[in-house]
Amino acid sequence: MKIPLWLIALLFVGYTIWAANYWHNYQLRHCCAETAAVAETTGVPLFRWNTDKPEPDAKFPDWKKALLAKGGQGDTLVITGFYRSGEANGEQLALARAAAIRDMLAPEFPASRVRLAARMVDDGLAEGGNAMESASFSWSKMVLKKEESAVIEADKDVILLFPFNSTERDRDSKVDAYLKQLCDKHKGTAATFNVVGHTDNVGTDEENMKLGLARARTVVRTLTEYGIAANRIQTSSKGESEPVADNATDEGRQKNRRVVITVNQ
Repeated sequence: MKIPLWLIALLFVGYTIWAANYWHNYQLRHCCAETAAVAETTGVPLFRWNTDKPEPDAKFPDWKKALLAKGGQGDTLVITGFYRSGEANGEQLALARAAAIRDMLAPEFPASRVRLAARMVDDGLAEGGNAMESASFSWSKMVLKKEESAVIEADKDVILLFPFNSTERDRDSKVDAYLKQLCDKHKGTAATFNVVGHTDNVGTDEENMKLGLARARTVVRTLTEYGIAANRIQTSSKGESEPVADNATDEGRQKNRRVVITVNQ
């Protein structure tokens, strides 16, 4: 049986149209799948095999903000970098990954409040494969005795914690050394300083306003002794009005007894 030429032509046209539509739909599905995969990123740093720098991720700032919100005043962030048995320089690579993430947290979170660690894992990361999470994060809470003072760095602020009912820093050599270093750094600059005193909720509002101001003035005296002109410093007190921790506990009250130095450059 001989097939008419017009029927062969019709079948050819129909096949051509079907093939074009199939290829278009395949490309569309493939493209959309890739787009969806990109959209599913969470901002957590991901590393490829044998690399110590994470993949770029536009959502990292949001992830960083959420991570730092989990830490309390003065807490230390522990970043544990991962390495796999087949990766070169395993432990050093893990520490380099942790350090890369630490550096990405600046300036909002200073390196002085980060501790690095390394650990070997077996989670399927392979050469040529997808990037994977290569670090874990935990918070180490700051614990102080009631009679201790402390220095906490936070972005451009410096927080000094005071012992109970004190206006002096009990001749704390660590605090004095830090303030001297701070002043040496800024004596030759145009930076100005805001020094604000805070208290816990023990006592009346009026008493705590005076106590907060006395603490701030104590710090200002130290700054001027170390070479910062008084006209570069503004002093005030918030008393008990801006707590950063729960006044129902000794630990919380200690975190609220503080002077905050803000350096404006």
